[in-house]
Amino acid sequence: MRHPFVMALCACLLSCNLGWAQAAGQTASAHNSTDHTHQALPPEPLQRVLQSVVTVQSRSHAQANTSRTLGQRREGSGVVIGPDLVLTIGYLLLEAESVDLIDHQGRRIPGQVRAVDNLSGLGLIRALVPLRLESVPLGDSDSLPTPGKLWTLGQNETAPTALELVSRKVFAGGWEYLLEAPLMTMPAVNNWSGSGLFDDQGRLVGIGSLLVQDVYGDQVPLPGNLFVPVNLLKDPLPDLLRSGKRPGPGTPWLGITSQRLPSGGLAVLRVSPGSPAALAGIAVGDTLLALQGQTLQDLPDFYRRLRALGPAGSPLTLTVRNKGQSRDVDLLSTDRATALKRPSGI
Repeated sequence: MRHPFVMALCACLLSCNLGWAQAAGQTASAHNSTDHTHQALPPEPLQRVLQSVVTVQSRSHAQANTSRTLGQRREGSGVVIGPDLVLTIGYLLLEAESVDLIDHQGRRIPGQVRAVDNLSGLGLIRALVPLRLESVPLGDSDSLPTPGKLWTLGQNETAPTALELVSRKVFAGGWEYLLEAPLMTMPAVNNWSGSGLFDDQGRLVGIGSLLVQDVYGDQVPLPGNLFVPVNLLKDPLPDLLRSGKRPGPGTPWLGITSQRLPSGGLAVLRVSPGSPAALAGIAVGDTLLALQGQTLQDLPDFYRRLRALGPAGSPLTLTVRNKGQSRDVDLLSTDRATALKRPSGI
């Protein structure tokens, strides 16, 4: 299975950690099998979960922006949540020209991208021929106890793996991605890209997104997985199915991949071609010091304040340092979807 490819920085970090993740996933499976009596799902929800998880295979155009940095062919998992409707992680579907679904019986079913929600990171696929698979209900990801027992299942797996929900700490990805309360689980598993996370009633509560090295926070650097909570999908779902996007203006996007520097500020690691940042002259090697004249503390601070300035299209000023010289850069944010080729079907 190809690594997730949210953005270039993420792909780099994940590829470096794949070997460890495979070992961790084997450990998790072994742990599950040794305590099956206390960790198995009840029979009825178990059967529903087992037949609901499908393989998702997508292919993007060779010249697409995401193909150059994250791969043209992508594979992960998805979960059937409605009649012929599959929920997965959005980076599998970015700029996708074609999508296929493979069910637990080995049937290959053509699909069509219905939506990629850049705010939550989730994606939706509509099967073009009947799936004839029972959908799983969506649970309440906000009310899950921490710590608490959950189960995950990914493509080609024959049994769910028991996990512990250990935290809901904020996650900020350097590719301008922010989740205020993701589902952080342990032990780490390797088949996480688009995999389902289920409660003890077999209800879907999360979709697998990332391998992370600090599920508790930087003070306790223990590895695990990040799942996107399904409650982020519930309100915008009708609009996503109808038009492929949330209602109203998009979330502001600058096209900057960055990380916090111990000495202060945010180091610019990548600038997307044609993005607002690129057009304004921001480049790799620059350091972001301030937004609207106020010092940037870290990535969550940056993204929260950026969004507070208004939706995509809002003006802003960044203070940027390069080679010891600081300057103010004026730019307009945009909707990231405008920088990507629309997937076939939306």
